[in-house]
Amino acid sequence: MDPPGTTPGFFRPTGSAVQRWLQRGLGGLAATLLFFMMMLTFVDVIGRYLFNTPVYGGFEMTEVALATMIFAGLPLVTARDEHVTVDLFDRLIPVSIRHLRDAAIAVLCAGLLFVLSYHVWQKAGASVRYGDVTAILEIPLGPMVYFMSVMIAVTGVVYLWLAREKLRRDR
Repeated sequence: MDPPGTTPGFFRPTGSAVQRWLQRGLGGLAATLLFFMMMLTFVDVIGRYLFNTPVYGGFEMTEVALATMIFAGLPLVTARDEHVTVDLFDRLIPVSIRHLRDAAIAVLCAGLLFVLSYHVWQKAGASVRYGDVTAILEIPLGPMVYFMSVMIAVTGVVYLWLAREKLRRDR
């Protein structure tokens, strides 16, 4: 277990260069997108109510930024083991084998995410082939769906890393 007040899981301050790069890169991307959405909403509201001129395509830009931000944050939330969990059956499982249960669940989640990533990758290819774009601004959807697929796969890798950590840390 990590001591209180420390960063749990995959991203510790002393982590590898890959861990720090992922945290800074994905965290920075998510923060930038959140700031963009905040500023876009601010400008849109001011334009809409003071000048009767909303931002053209503001809703679409928000949709694309939100989807990208969510999938950029998914590996980070997973790495910190901060997903919402229900401990309904925890008292029925002996403390001595909970780490095995946690590792098995992490491996199962990783497998499911790899399957999901594969299917999303296929969908991205179809999106590119069909030339799918947003309705107003005609923003191509293929690159965003590819990004989603890659982030799902990265989250799967993080789950495998967490499974390994749970087995190593709780021996």
